[in-house]
Amino acid sequence: MTGKQFLFVLLALGLLVAAGFGLQSWKRSSYETADLRVGQKLVDFRIDDVAEIRIVEPKSVVTLVRGERGWTVKERGDFPADVEPIRELLLRLAEIKVVQAEGLSDAVKPRLQLAAPDAGGKPEESGTLLELKARDGKTLASLLLGRKIHKDVKMPMLPDGIPTGRYVLVAAEPQRVNVVNEAFVSVLAKPERWLVKELFRVERPRSVVALGPDGKEDWSLAKDTEEGFWRLLGPGTLDLQKGTDAGSALYALPIADAAPGVSDADAGLDKPRTIRAQTYDGWNYELKIGKAAPENRYYVRSAVSGAVPEARTPPADEKPEDKPEDKPEDKPEDKEKADKAFAERKEALPAKLAREQSVAGRTVLASKSSVDALLRDRKGLLKVEAPKDAKAAKGAKKK
Repeated sequence: MTGKQFLFVLLALGLLVAAGFGLQSWKRSSYETADLRVGQKLVDFRIDDVAEIRIVEPKSVVTLVRGERGWTVKERGDFPADVEPIRELLLRLAEIKVVQAEGLSDAVKPRLQLAAPDAGGKPEESGTLLELKARDGKTLASLLLGRKIHKDVKMPMLPDGIPTGRYVLVAAEPQRVNVVNEAFVSVLAKPERWLVKELFRVERPRSVVALGPDGKEDWSLAKDTEEGFWRLLGPGTLDLQKGTDAGSALYALPIADAAPGVSDADAGLDKPRTIRAQTYDGWNYELKIGKAAPENRYYVRSAVSGAVPEARTPPADEKPEDKPEDKPEDKPEDKEKADKAFAERKEALPAKLAREQSVAGRTVLASKSSVDALLRDRKGLLKVEAPKDAKAAKGAKKK
């Protein structure tokens, strides 16, 4: 080997040593930086600044927008959103901390399901993009939710175990993956999951009337007292269970999805079956039931009107408040308790009315099972008497 060749070898060895030292320094720096993230907040933002939440999955998107009327779902014609899960998500994001952090290469991202959902990759390798934006469109936080971390349990219904955490990539730190003790199982890009849950809630019902598509009355139910049983107006004997089913169907009527782009003719709401109910508070509810829709659903639309009562109307048989001289066995009704319950109800009614009127007049989808009891005709509500021959046979067996 000549002297010149020897110098070249020495120079090459020097470059390799320097490169190795640099790589080790980079790794050490990366680990040290990652270690500094442990125990720190995953993202830093002010909840009051959030005006939009965008969730993106490989084949779907949902955009939650906060406006003057509160939170709405953009993909459902700005239909009112359920505020509670949004509030819980923002509170959790604001306080969640990193429990583990590591350096991340592009090659590892697909294995942790941290590929961008809109990058054209495989769905099983893509994460869920979660963005928080301010009113001016500025991004407050951008996260990519990757593979869930599960705790092994021996349960057939949970083959993968219980989700206890998740790999998360913060957009501002693309070469580092964080592990958090939150699985974000409810963060899904499904617009229907973020809608308000109920169309209305008919409380203290007094009467229910069903009208056919021709506008003529089909049947009418009424209660003589709030605690009483339903009775059918007109001829025929009511099946008490069917009457109860009809009244109960109007309590907490669930919304399966919204259908903002469907015309009245296509939804059958131009010639609907109409259900009208009145409550002991003097509120009036109207539910129009249209055509059957896919997935065992019906197109429906509501209307609500009423006012908050100023004073409680006591029942005719209400007794005065307890007196010290009253004997325990002759204890009268507790008027004070009734007054307190009315005061609490009076305070809650304005918000209830506003919530129900915010979804009134909009076309939504309700499951068939939730309106089945209201689709019965008058004959379907009548008590079915057992045939005389069957009664005689039953009596003979007893003998």
